[in-house]
Amino acid sequence: MLRKLIKYDLKAMNRYLIIIHVFMLSACVLIRVFLTGRLFAEGVDFNSQKYFLPLVLFFTLFTILISMMAFATHLVIAIRFYKNLFSSEGYLSHTLPVTSGQHLLSKTISGSIWGIINMISLHIALFIVAATPYVISFVSENKAEIMEKLGFTGSRPSGSFLGFLLLYIVVCLIGTATNVILFYSAITIGQLISGHKILGAIAAYFVINTTVSVAALIITAYTGLLGASMNLSTAVDSIKYLKDSLIMNGIFSFIQTAVLYLVIYWIMKKKVNLD
Repeated sequence: MLRKLIKYDLKAMNRYLIIIHVFMLSACVLIRVFLTGRLFAEGVDFNSQKYFLPLVLFFTLFTILISMMAFATHLVIAIRFYKNLFSSEGYLSHTLPVTSGQHLLSKTISGSIWGIINMISLHIALFIVAATPYVISFVSENKAEIMEKLGFTGSRPSGSFLGFLLLYIVVCLIGTATNVILFYSAITIGQLISGHKILGAIAAYFVINTTVSVAALIITAYTGLLGASMNLSTAVDSIKYLKDSLIMNGIFSFIQTAVLYLVIYWIMKKKVNLD
């Protein structure tokens, strides 16, 4: 039954999210052809005032595109969760021979799947707009020097680049689930307010997000990472700081996800309000 729930959840979201991601990636292709393909080309003087405005335009357009793609993805995931469980459609969903835990797990898996797709799409979008032949050639020819400047090689190696990349991927995957659960928790808490479920969900989101941000800041200060960020003198120091930050962020996100997941589960089991 869980497999069927995931299938129907994905089917409900696919119709919107596939179109959104295809549109956004197509827009990135146009940016590559008409803007970055000409900007990031051999012989271009980036210090010239002539290229200042196009560079600003590029960063602005790309930031808007990836922000829209991420926002639209999370919005569709959140709407699916709300409509299927806490709107009029919820009456049918809760009559199915499925437990609250199965409903929540299904939504978490399907939402995280699209969250991961969105994360991959963001990186693909960055590659499309920035990886021009000149940029790829430059990176390939200067790979050793770039790695050394980043602090991955030399007399004070800060570790394997592949290890750092793997850590980054793992933390991103945890963060994807965390974002999904954050939206679900806000919606679940908000539905307790009869007649103002959406407003309650928005208020709950800001309260939870603010609480989490303050807790993260306190932990960062307590572990010394906040002070370390102000004393980065070399690339090695920066990479070590990034590693420590990723590890702490991954652990904190995992704990946050587990706590919010349990809160959602308890409310769905004991306090569902379909009025």
